[in-house]
Amino acid sequence: MYPKRRVLVALFAAFALSAAAAQGELSIGFFDKRVYVPGAEVLVKVTIRNGSPAAWRFKLADDKRLSIGFDVRSISNRPVEPSDAWKRAVSSSNPLFYRELSIQPGEEYSFVEDLRNYVDLAEPGSFIVSCMLYPELSVKPDTGMTIRSNLLSLSLRPGAPTPAATESFRAGTAEILKAEHIGPDEVVSRTISARQHGQWNEFFLYLDIQRLLEANVDKKRSYDRESDDGRRRMIAAYKADLMTSVVDSDIVVIPSSYAILETRYGPSYGTVKVLQKFDYDGFKMLKEYTYELERRDDIWFIVAYSVMNKGTE
Repeated sequence: MYPKRRVLVALFAAFALSAAAAQGELSIGFFDKRVYVPGAEVLVKVTIRNGSPAAWRFKLADDKRLSIGFDVRSISNRPVEPSDAWKRAVSSSNPLFYRELSIQPGEEYSFVEDLRNYVDLAEPGSFIVSCMLYPELSVKPDTGMTIRSNLLSLSLRPGAPTPAATESFRAGTAEILKAEHIGPDEVVSRTISARQHGQWNEFFLYLDIQRLLEANVDKKRSYDRESDDGRRRMIAAYKADLMTSVVDSDIVVIPSSYAILETRYGPSYGTVKVLQKFDYDGFKMLKEYTYELERRDDIWFIVAYSVMNKGTE
């Protein structure tokens, strides 16, 4: 009897030690490393990994600002002020919604956040960026366990203005991209070509992200209920999901080749049909895309699309 009890006690103790040993690891990296200027988005990929031998559980808030924080400091170790959006989020009295996630040994969970939603990046300079994860949803590091990430070096170059809704920066340069007065077929061609070359800023230039998001009934319902700040966060999150093929994978999948089949348009609405080919092992998949475009301020934007399978070759 006693030996069996000792065995059970030892097993429970071993289990407890294994659970206690489970620990998450936090790492960060720039999602689309490029030239940054004050006011421009700085997308950071946050990865939580379980490198321990047991499952690790933690809480993750729907508003990630209640689960993670960013410590951004100048070269002289002066901390950058939190953004107004972060202050509102952590001081809000709204209900807190979260999920409890379990990461198995060797697994990881990633998401992308815009650094502007955490700190005020209004001034040029060189900065050191680190991230903190609060597994128990605490935004105060001294009130619970905090996991810290690696360090990133961030440089904000002076001089360039904040991009407007139809402006972004060409990858690897400080050149501002602007939507041009071109036809709907050229808009579609440039968008597909940008995706083929991994040029995300050019890819998003003529996409009406809000309209694409609102094509999902559930997302539109949530979007309509949000404040202006909440809607901006949803748009940023949707773009990040597009970049990781979490949503609307048909529009971000990369074709090996494409050809414009038909273009029709009037004063404010148009459609462009495109045959796109996708390489697979030993064959090509053919799909016909129909892009719908609307004209606003003399600029054509892609607002919807549909896909039809056309067989293989």
